[in-house]
Amino acid sequence: MSELPYPATEDRHQTTIEALLETTRMLWPGPACSRVEGSMPRGHRVVREYALLPDRCQPRLALPVGAPRAAAELFRKYSQGLSRRERYSRAAMARLVGTRLGNRAVTRLLPERLTISVPAGRVVESIEDHLSRLLDSEVLVTVGVGPPRANRKPILRVLTPDGRTRAFVKVGLSPVTTELVRGEAEALAAYWSAGPPGRLVHAPRVLHHGRWRSLELLVIEPVLPGRARWSRPDVPTAAMAELGTRLGTSRRPLDRSLVWEGARSSPPALTDPDQAAALARVVATVERRFGSTRLTFGAWHGDWTPWNMAWDGDQVLLWDFERFAVGVPLGFDLAHYRLQSVLRSHGETAAAERARAGLLTGGRAAGTSTRAPTRASAGDAAGECAPGDDPEAVQVAYLVELARRYALASQPVEGRPLRARTAWLIALLSELVGR
Repeated sequence: MSELPYPATEDRHQTTIEALLETTRMLWPGPACSRVEGSMPRGHRVVREYALLPDRCQPRLALPVGAPRAAAELFRKYSQGLSRRERYSRAAMARLVGTRLGNRAVTRLLPERLTISVPAGRVVESIEDHLSRLLDSEVLVTVGVGPPRANRKPILRVLTPDGRTRAFVKVGLSPVTTELVRGEAEALAAYWSAGPPGRLVHAPRVLHHGRWRSLELLVIEPVLPGRARWSRPDVPTAAMAELGTRLGTSRRPLDRSLVWEGARSSPPALTDPDQAAALARVVATVERRFGSTRLTFGAWHGDWTPWNMAWDGDQVLLWDFERFAVGVPLGFDLAHYRLQSVLRSHGETAAAERARAGLLTGGRAAGTSTRAPTRASAGDAAGECAPGDDPEAVQVAYLVELARRYALASQPVEGRPLRARTAWLIALLSELVGR
């Protein structure tokens, strides 16, 4: 079976539907046909049909037609980042589309379709066939690609016919996303190599990692709440501390750490000379000011945000480990959680104000729970940074790491949406270290 080449056109990710079609054509390869308009090719039969919500150009959900239990499960999303209104509306839609009558009514009201067909009498190996063999179970697949961004990659939800989530699959279909998928596989292997899981963090296990045709596949177990109450306002600082120390800790000056080696090496790797010069100036200034500062180093998730986790009682269910790394100051996860939460809710101006006030790694940021500590939120100090460490040094080092990541990710064509945020972050850093 020949492998499909990776399409290198610059405008391939302008709309979500283009990315969705590109993905389904790889998952159901020729002579299968994936289409959102036009008539079905002569002699073809439909093997999978999705109703697109809210519209065809930028669909956020692709509901499998004729599979009510699977459609209901697709509406259930447990991210801590969902608002109360989103949780209630999703629960109501899950109940509606989960019945045959409701599913038929909803899908009839949604005229936009993504249809996958194959020639009658022909056998076409699809991703569903491949995953059915891997998981030893009949499955159907729903595909999500998300909005345009530097690290956009398909994520498949693998469901049984009766609507149970069997697995999630990360798909690498470009050099950038393939590297991210491999990185997450290595990160989860490192996490689980440390022995039994801790009390506060539940990370997914890898069910399979390998190649299928031209695609890199990471199949992971579903990590879903077992309790009805999976959302609460606590910032999970104790869970962050547990993950940060899971692979051991060390103490050394900032300028002799792995994370700072990455900071020094990044400006020469940038193709934009102005951006490279600005980042190099920031790195040099931070090194002069904080290079000799001794900090406690451990691990971090790398993208711990409310939308990458859910509460399950006092335990945190955590996913998307593609940015997991060791050799970073304790406190990076909390700084990222606070910065990204403010950016999403209030924008760059408010986020810059929090950074100027030192609230990413120290103090209690506005909007954080003030309720009495629970078993999961006790030990806040360890979640912020290690006792005796300089919170300002940790915050600045985190912002440099994020700017480095953004600058590198914004260079390829698919990273274009990140360029404005990169410029804002480097400008903020220049202000903070220049004061």
